Amino acid sequence: MWRDGHRPRKPSGDARTCGSHGTASRRSARFAAALDALPPQPAPTYAYAPGDIYPRGDRERELCERASHPDWWYLGGLLLLNGATITYGSLGQIQDNSSAFVRYTAPTVVGLAWGAGLGGGWLALPHCDPHFVGELPREGDVRANWPVAVSIALLAGATAPLINKILVGNEPEDWTNEERFAHVLTAGLSGFAGALLPYLLPPTSWSAARELEHIRVGTDGRGAFSFGYTLAF
Repeated sequence: MWRDGHRPRKPSGDARTCGSHGTASRRSARFAAALDALPPQPAPTYAYAPGDIYPRGDRERELCERASHPDWWYLGGLLLLNGATITYGSLGQIQDNSSAFVRYTAPTVVGLAWGAGLGGGWLALPHCDPHFVGELPREGDVRANWPVAVSIALLAGATAPLINKILVGNEPEDWTNEERFAHVLTAGLSGFAGALLPYLLPPTSWSAARELEHIRVGTDGRGAFSFGYTLAF
């Protein structure tokens, strides 16, 4: 059969079918490349080693610097407070007053000031070493300072009646035995409560140590929850 050599040959398949096969091939190639690609690298984290005993970062260095020095202004205020209450409690106009309420104010303020001096004096001391910021291991427990606080409060409660007795000296003759016992009890309870009052208005050294504690509580480089140097009351 005669064929025209200048006439182009008709393609054997449908053009739309060929185009769809090409698009599917390109999609399959992109999908395979996505499967073969590695997952994105996680953000780099720093796992602190047990030997990292120094403050980490500028904020921790600043807090540890504040917590490593006594709060002299706070200590001076406590001394002035105790001096004022000692003067008040030793006044004869207070001890010989006809009002029982006025007489009981002396052991109350003396006990509160004495307890605040003991409890606040310990809080105003240094609570951080710039060359060593301790951190507990993950298998350890969180340190608690409430036993020390309770011990100081008990000491203040036991010694406040002695301080009040020294100020009173010879008790007035018109005091009954019940009133004498009430003075001892009032001074003791006030001393115990006064030792806990500085936690409501702490010195700068204690406040900085507490803030450093909150920074040190977090997750380590391996994603495990860990506790740092804890100074919680």
